[in-house]
Amino acid sequence: MLITRDFRIHFQIYFIPGIHCSTKSIVGDIQTALNLGDTSANYTREECVWRPYNDFNLCPDPDINFFFYSESNPTHGERVNMTQGDFLRIHHWDPMKQNVILIHGYAGGNDIIPGVILRDAYLQNGSYNVFVVDWGQLARIPCYVAAVHNLRTVAQCTAHLFNFIRNTGISSKAITCVGHSLGAHICGLISNYLLFRIHRIIALDPARPLIRNSVRLKPGMAESVQVIHTNAGNYGESGKIGKIDFCLNGGKIQPLCENKTRADLCSHALSICYLAESIDVSNALKATPCSRRCPTGPRPSHRIGLPVLLGEHTPESATGSYCATMKQAPYCSKTNPKGHPWCCLEES
Repeated sequence: MLITRDFRIHFQIYFIPGIHCSTKSIVGDIQTALNLGDTSANYTREECVWRPYNDFNLCPDPDINFFFYSESNPTHGERVNMTQGDFLRIHHWDPMKQNVILIHGYAGGNDIIPGVILRDAYLQNGSYNVFVVDWGQLARIPCYVAAVHNLRTVAQCTAHLFNFIRNTGISSKAITCVGHSLGAHICGLISNYLLFRIHRIIALDPARPLIRNSVRLKPGMAESVQVIHTNAGNYGESGKIGKIDFCLNGGKIQPLCENKTRADLCSHALSICYLAESIDVSNALKATPCSRRCPTGPRPSHRIGLPVLLGEHTPESATGSYCATMKQAPYCSKTNPKGHPWCCLEES
């Protein structure tokens, strides 16, 4: 079947390289994910957008946009123009700061919560240039299967952004890719389209449904690959998939989500708040070495070793599996002056 740039197709049961579909997996794994509980979505499956991932002339893509945020412009991102050589300089990009590239997951986008929480947390810290990858038109409700299919395309185009930043003369060590859910796998796939090695990836509960090994995040995709598990085995991947894996509160259902209507989805999204909390090193959670399995059992098997900080300030030399417990809401505005109300999880 020839897939063209603007091809739209009705959602059916079929096989696409990188995606395994069957009647059982559709019903069991992603049936609820297709709408995320939203029955008022304006789009239908006939309008899902598919991109040919083996077309090397597809970038730039009109549905993949990059926005730059700085301390001087923290709320209204500038759309990155990679044909303008001095774009970063005239938009207050600071070569002395670390650069963070944020990639959302299914049904996300620029200025959409909870992703915006992480963007603002980095900006409030003052030590980062922040880039947001907005591929929302390729990952909109109810097009989860199309979103998985489009992962390679987004990765290929985002590799151009990596090169654009790198061409300023900075080291690759000054660039971190942070991806939530499907965005975590995109961070890994970017490595296939670069001539230099990605320095660091922070993967927030990498998506599990329909993810085959060919597109799955792997430890070797960057010098440092950190994975934070908050809904392992449901919306998120289980087991050890990074160079260092953190299992939060057992890794499956977060304590604050237990009584929520969508406990799995709540736990999956909460990984964003855990990372946001860690950006201020004084708030970073300490984790101790534990068993390789995530989700863990009721009593995690702890190993001998020193604790490490979870999140933004994790030592890049740290490897293995770590467990951490946090009963209070991470990055909640009631306990953290810089926090966000959404992370307090007061609504079901």
